[in-house]
Amino acid sequence: MIIELAVAGLMSCKLVYQDIVKEDLYCFYTCLDSSREFASTRKEYRCPATLHVERPAMPFKERDFKGNKWTKEAIDKVIGD
Repeated sequence: MIIELAVAGLMSCKLVYQDIVKEDLYCFYTCLDSSREFASTRKEYRCPATLHVERPAMPFKERDFKGNKWTKEAIDKVIGD
């Protein structure tokens, strides 16, 4: 399964935080290469535990697992838009 996703060029991201603002549900993910992704949907739905994004992985030298986490300020910036 993981080999199939790697061949297809899909990056796997895990759900780390979700928040409901008015009628929208915001989903925040951290990917295997330390990058961050977010998605939003109507609050009637739910965030998938794993999100697969179609893009290549970051180069190994650019990965930063400690510094590239979702912070309260980063989440507020996304939700505030």
